[in-house]
Amino acid sequence: MSTGYEDAKAALDQLINWYGEHADDLDRNEDTTRLHLVDTLIKDVLGWPVEEIATEVLYDGKYVDYCLGRPATRIIVEAKRESAQFSLPIAITSLLHRIPSLTDNPTGGKELKAALQQVAGYCATRGVQMAAVCNGTQIVAFLGVRTDGTPPLEGSALVFTSLSAMRENFHLLWHNLSRAGVEARNLHVTLRDEETPSAPPPLASNIPHYPGHKRRNDIQTGLQILADLFLEDITRDPSLQEEFLKETYATSGALSQYALVSKTILENRYSLLHEPGVDLETEPVMAKAKGMKSEVNPKLREDIIASSVSRRPIILLGDVGVGKTMFIRRLIHVDAKEVFDQSYVGYVDFGSSATLTTDLGEFVIAEIEQQLLDNYSFDIRERGFVEAVYHKELRRFDGTIYGELKEFDLIGYRRERLSFLGGLLEDREAHLRAALNHIRATTRRQVVIFLDNIDQWDSEFQERVFLMAETLAQTWPATVFVSLRPDTFYRSRAEGTLAAYQPRAFTIAPPRVDVVLKRRLEFALKQLRDTARLSSFPAGVTISSDSLTAYLEVLLENFENNERLVSLVDNLSAGNARRALEFVSRFIGSGHVDTRKILGIYEREGDYTIALHEFLRAIIYGDAEHYDPDVSPIANMFGISQPDGREHFLLGILVAHVESAGDRKGTEGFVPTDDVYNFAQKCGFSPDQIAWALNRAAKKGLIERSPRGRSAGSHENLRVTSAGVYTARMLIHMFAYVDAVVVDTPIVDPNYRKLITAVHDVSERLRRADLFRVYLDRQWRVLSTATEDLPFKWDEHSRRLRNDIDTVRRKNQ
Repeated sequence: MSTGYEDAKAALDQLINWYGEHADDLDRNEDTTRLHLVDTLIKDVLGWPVEEIATEVLYDGKYVDYCLGRPATRIIVEAKRESAQFSLPIAITSLLHRIPSLTDNPTGGKELKAALQQVAGYCATRGVQMAAVCNGTQIVAFLGVRTDGTPPLEGSALVFTSLSAMRENFHLLWHNLSRAGVEARNLHVTLRDEETPSAPPPLASNIPHYPGHKRRNDIQTGLQILADLFLEDITRDPSLQEEFLKETYATSGALSQYALVSKTILENRYSLLHEPGVDLETEPVMAKAKGMKSEVNPKLREDIIASSVSRRPIILLGDVGVGKTMFIRRLIHVDAKEVFDQSYVGYVDFGSSATLTTDLGEFVIAEIEQQLLDNYSFDIRERGFVEAVYHKELRRFDGTIYGELKEFDLIGYRRERLSFLGGLLEDREAHLRAALNHIRATTRRQVVIFLDNIDQWDSEFQERVFLMAETLAQTWPATVFVSLRPDTFYRSRAEGTLAAYQPRAFTIAPPRVDVVLKRRLEFALKQLRDTARLSSFPAGVTISSDSLTAYLEVLLENFENNERLVSLVDNLSAGNARRALEFVSRFIGSGHVDTRKILGIYEREGDYTIALHEFLRAIIYGDAEHYDPDVSPIANMFGISQPDGREHFLLGILVAHVESAGDRKGTEGFVPTDDVYNFAQKCGFSPDQIAWALNRAAKKGLIERSPRGRSAGSHENLRVTSAGVYTARMLIHMFAYVDAVVVDTPIVDPNYRKLITAVHDVSERLRRADLFRVYLDRQWRVLSTATEDLPFKWDEHSRRLRNDIDTVRRKNQ
């Protein structure tokens, strides 16, 4: 752990005292200088934790003395022997100096200049911006890599001429070179270096009313409404619930044949739960029965009853969108119906409440109270029920001094009795617990409570809900289920609030996306053909829609036979069935799809093959006229944070590197973040650029972050997703994709910026896409000529993009 400011200052005082006593002990060489002085400055005075200090780092046959920072190296320090006192201008008082003024002296500045050139070279090859040279008693810190066109040795430096100078200006030393100061990039500001320049604004900044709204025609609007009814609302129709769950539920089944990620990754998606140090017993929720048909794991059935006795919650583990809610609903209404029909079930849906206005406990209590009333007609605040719950307590009350009032002051007795009961009702949690005990005792039925859709919240919220589940399981007469994301559970088990608990956990694997879609479409078509209504419709109201029927038939046929479309949806949804269904919903009635053309061809020819670009445009744009990166589920691979044209390819390089490095045996696809940063820095990218790209990749689901191996000082690992591989391999050379993201991509070349404009006609958009491709080719040449063996090859994608543009152009001539 890094030292605090005052501790660091005290450590410098100790070093100064020690040095005063031992300055003349020996002539320290470089190694001894590092041992006696530089190590102490870095670790104790500047507060760098040991796990973030790497020494003697080899690259291109050259050793770097100190690389500070993880997962990315933030500053490189070159150590020199103590006797190599840098010849600095006499009696200088300022700490900021132009480097030429320090090195121009043909004799005294020669050694300092050589040291600065040496560390600047290390920074350039590793993409590290900050640098320092230190001989144990002096420090010269500067920017070893600059983006403003100024050569590093012509800029400014922060200079501390002695240990005493460091002590006199300790605030400045700490502010710039401590771990916290370096992470905050304070040296850039201190040296009056320009803040990292921002990338130029993208084309979107010049488009009026961006991102706009895509209008639908009457057919598209009608289809969208009907699709919402028969694909979404139908899932909540109580009259169809059991039939829906039986016919549409899909288990994980075989591994997807369409996924572009390796089989190893798919098979080990929950492998982190079984690492050394994670004491956890897990079981899959589904087990193979006779005939290879899946059924609910018998151990889960046993735990439904046993958990209320063992006083521990049952955890359902699964990534977002894998079907935890569907599994719970099917468990209640189909697979364990005989158990739950003899139980009182409370279901708390945290996903349906965008904002919880009360604390979690009050929210859960209110939900359970209301469901007991609505679903089982138990009004736990009704007078007769309350008196029955507190029968023993009322008998004790009659034995108190207030009980005597019954003999001569009946009104007073009743008033005191009501006050006594009112006091018991004030503690809502205690009253609900007492009510559940009474219900279970009098009806001899168990109580089961589900806390669901917690995974839509952050890790801290999930941990709070788990602690509540633990409390409920310990104190309530109920079996408690709680659903969590595996990464949250792993992190908390390793080092958080769950470490002290021993819950039972069952894992839910993602279903086959193509099977989910086919079954959902088949069910919607059946209801549309058979009854043309839902129970929520007014009596006598039905819907007859040949258009929706035809559209659903087209989709069903394509998800059965159109492998390219299935591959697109399967990979971009990355095992998230909820997202796959959202893709289908976006396509039906989309203003970016020629609905009349599709229906016309299907009516004439009896089938219609959905082109990839048609489905893709619906997904990318949604209801917007133009691509909006904040709303679209599809990432812009070419986005940049700085006016550096090479950065257009950084995200593709990172995805490709994580994919290839993750293929190593025994890693299950995981790659240390350190490895990713080191690789990208060697390609010439700064830590800020890398961090920006990785954050975007994680946000858009191109990579997943894992807390795997979270021992002291360790860092997160990364693993590529099928969405990341598909986007980097396939989308990046499709005209429909490039046509969309070009408006969101900053163009660093002013000549091309003038040429790449807002256009609408297809021929103009094709021309713009080709200009964008040529622009990217120019930026790629800068990167590829400076860096060899990149795992991402833009020139290959460029050729395929050019071919796709030519194909679309021919079709539109």
